[in-house]
Amino acid sequence: MDGPSFFLERAKLKSLAMTQRTGYDAARPSPHAVFDGFLGTELATALYERFPGPDHPGWMRRDYREQSARLGQLQRSGFEGVDPMIRHLLAEFSGMAFLDFLGTLTGIEGLIPDPHFRGAGISLTLPGGHLALHADFNRDRTRHLERKLTVLYYLGKDWEPGWGGALELWDESRSRCEASYLPVLDRLVVMTHGDTFWHGHPAPLACPEGRYRATLSAYFYVAPKTAADDDAHGAIWAT
Repeated sequence: MDGPSFFLERAKLKSLAMTQRTGYDAARPSPHAVFDGFLGTELATALYERFPGPDHPGWMRRDYREQSARLGQLQRSGFEGVDPMIRHLLAEFSGMAFLDFLGTLTGIEGLIPDPHFRGAGISLTLPGGHLALHADFNRDRTRHLERKLTVLYYLGKDWEPGWGGALELWDESRSRCEASYLPVLDRLVVMTHGDTFWHGHPAPLACPEGRYRATLSAYFYVAPKTAADDDAHGAIWAT
């Protein structure tokens, strides 16, 4: 069986990260950066065409006050039935090239991916769906790690501004939206986690039937320093 034919290029991504390194921390209302044309139109279009539709049997639907008409949780079945190209990109988000890109961009050392994509992975928002303003969970309780970054990659081909669905970043007091980014094809957003970093797409999605807000997401963590780090050493060789 033929496998995916692309890989993220380490040197190219590090150079890309440097173009926004100086502005990352200064971005308002919280540290973030946006990269358009991240993979290129041809590859992004191929991913869009392979994105699982609403008829995929593995989706779990969320319909709450805080979020509605949102499909997700495909990671619970190990992304079974998802196209290999989509799964490959998710794996690349956990790889060396992408981790080096994030570290160069943010200045955060020792970033740790989550290959289980708890709370992340693949999501699809149907017409009328929304995601209320929120601040994300702050720890991976299973691995005892501190959450540091959120990455969002959008696959909205020919997305119309009137359809809404923009990622909105609000100030600490939630009094105004200070940044807004539509979920257009091949747009990557990297943002730092914080308990007062409010974001979402609170207005109902106005895209027509048959169109959806398609997102790949990944979360990244660091291990807190402990007293055991003071005793760390290299290999002990027998003489």
